[in-house]
Amino acid sequence: MIRSCRSALAVIGICLAMFLQSACSSPEVKKQGHFDKGMEYVKKEQLKEAILEFKNAVQIDPKYAEARYQLGLAYLKTGEAKSAFQELQRAASLDPANLDALLKTAEFLLLSKQPEESRAQIAKILAGKPDHPEALAVLANIELAAGDIDKAQAALTKAMTAQPDLDRLSILQARIFSARKMPEQAEKALLQALELGPDKLSTHQTLTAFYLSQKDEQKAEENLIKTVASFPKSSGPLLELASFYMNKKEITKAEEAIGKALALEPGNERISLFQADFYKETAQPGKAEETLKQLAAKSENPLAAKALLADFYFEQKRFDEAKTLSDEILKENDKLPLALLVRTKLAIKDGKNDEAITSLDQLIKENPRWGEAYFQLALAHLNKGNMELSQNAAAEAVKLIGRSSQAHALLAHHHLRKREFDNAQQEATLSLRLDPRNVRAAIILGQSFLYADNTDSALKVFEQMRELLPENIDVLHNLALTRLARKEHAEAGPLLEEIIRLKPDFTPALATLAALDVRAKHPEKAIARIRLQQEKNPQNAGNMLLLGDLLFSQGSMDEAINAFRKAQELAPENPQTYIMLAKIMEKTGKGSQAIEEYQSLLAKQPDSLQALMGMGPLLEQAGRSDEAKQTYGKILDRDPKFAPAANNLAWLITLEANPDLGEALRLALVAKERLPNDPNISDTLGFIHYKRGSHDLAVTQFREALSSLPNQATIRYHLALALKGQGADAEALQELRQCLEESGEFPERQAAGKLLSSWRPAR
Repeated sequence: MIRSCRSALAVIGICLAMFLQSACSSPEVKKQGHFDKGMEYVKKEQLKEAILEFKNAVQIDPKYAEARYQLGLAYLKTGEAKSAFQELQRAASLDPANLDALLKTAEFLLLSKQPEESRAQIAKILAGKPDHPEALAVLANIELAAGDIDKAQAALTKAMTAQPDLDRLSILQARIFSARKMPEQAEKALLQALELGPDKLSTHQTLTAFYLSQKDEQKAEENLIKTVASFPKSSGPLLELASFYMNKKEITKAEEAIGKALALEPGNERISLFQADFYKETAQPGKAEETLKQLAAKSENPLAAKALLADFYFEQKRFDEAKTLSDEILKENDKLPLALLVRTKLAIKDGKNDEAITSLDQLIKENPRWGEAYFQLALAHLNKGNMELSQNAAAEAVKLIGRSSQAHALLAHHHLRKREFDNAQQEATLSLRLDPRNVRAAIILGQSFLYADNTDSALKVFEQMRELLPENIDVLHNLALTRLARKEHAEAGPLLEEIIRLKPDFTPALATLAALDVRAKHPEKAIARIRLQQEKNPQNAGNMLLLGDLLFSQGSMDEAINAFRKAQELAPENPQTYIMLAKIMEKTGKGSQAIEEYQSLLAKQPDSLQALMGMGPLLEQAGRSDEAKQTYGKILDRDPKFAPAANNLAWLITLEANPDLGEALRLALVAKERLPNDPNISDTLGFIHYKRGSHDLAVTQFREALSSLPNQATIRYHLALALKGQGADAEALQELRQCLEESGEFPERQAAGKLLSSWRPAR
């Protein structure tokens, strides 16, 4: 019996253990355990740990609505807005009775500019609880965003009736009053909100922002001082006060406020960064450097702080120090974004734009919201001549760092380049508001007026700039150009003379003065002026090039050659000297010597499209067709859509004994796509269609070419051939006769004459 009893007890114990083990491993129990732990962490404000527990709970049960709701709230507190929205939206769909989840989802949707989706969520709340004040407040915001002020007020009135002491409703009322242009009532509403929620820093900040929007600096300052007093343990209000004083240029007061913030929180790195920026903006680079060095010494992330210092060195043009420090940082962490950006900036400075673009593309891929990276990408593309890519990157930079004066100025430059004068003026004005010292932005603003023929505004801009920068060459030059545009030559001349006195090697001013002499029919005076200036600056290749151009235009070929040769000695890398010498050789019938000049340039600059394109036709004229085709092929290797090369190569292919007309057609279509209105390309394309037997298409292209070049005998001859192939014999004969009646020689004249004899109808 005893044994039997013990056996029974053993069996019961085993069953109990198995039951307990089963219960402990139940998914319901496990998910509840994770949830409970998460809530404990929330109470302790250990949010990272709480998030992990809630995530474990929803991993066990993806439809665990309460866990998703708490996970969303935790994400909100950690500032992870995207994750918060996803979890709260899921919680609301799993548990429609969770009105707070619905409300927060609606708020997210409204902030992300999805008002109708937000309205749908609010409707769900109001369907069950029509007086829900928070939901009504969101509805009022939706209506206000839609511009329906009356509906917004109706929703808000209903909310305030339900809960009159809710401070955020008073803030919303202030917004509605502002929309109605009722500033006094808006101020009263904000003061009411402050009474209802005196401990909310955001309400104090909203009132300050309101005063600033009303340009009431006195009340804004008073409220900022009150805010500092109301939150004596917070550094934020002190930094806001410092920003206010910085905008007013009250530097001493700003520095005092920053000092108090640092005394309050000496270990707060954000304040140190603010202080460093303050010193940079107030032209105190020594103090800025010292602040950044101290930050790097005490920072919890010293490499990031050192990267800021390296970037500061770059801004100060202390490039060697910037390189040394960024290299040092990247040895320890080759992925640190700011250090990589400094290296990229140095590459752009050194002309290594391809290297910079590759690096920036990767940085942007990893940091898609980094405005400064887009700005540097815009600069690199600008240096490469990739104007559209540069403009796109500049526009993205402006979106992401709207307070960057440089980004706005660069975008203004692109608008000016495209003759979008209104946009250029807008961006340049924004740039100057952000930094009144941005000389480049001011010049672009003036130029945008000048090129739009608003010379009164341009004159005003450049005259004001001259007062501030009396010896700035760019300002003086643009002022002179404005005077010239206004036909005020007497005022422009002295300005140009002053420029070459201040900067004797500034060729554009000398060129303008020489042009004025030529316009006055005194070319000899222009030549003498340039020679005199060159005597003062014998190493100036630009002035020598200018002299060569003027001598060339006056027909003094030997003297022009000497000038270009001297310019070539002074600046052997300048392609213009070779090109001008080649043009002289070509004009004087020395085709082989012209080819040699282009070849000399290509030996130094193998990628010079200008040299290759200049040499190609000369090789054709010399009967060196194979070399010409190779030359055009090299151009197309570098730029597969370079229209002149594609057209010329297509033409040469058609002249071969067994032409590849398919390849010729492809090339001609490439050229046509790039330059659809070029008559020479239409002629080439038409001739290829003719040789392929597509006479209708050929006639269309030849007629299009003749509409631009009606006296071009070769094109009319080609049209005659195509019309004959089409069966339009009478019209073909008429075109053939007309081409032979054109004065001057053309390559096909002899063939056309023979053809005319064979086409004449028998008598």
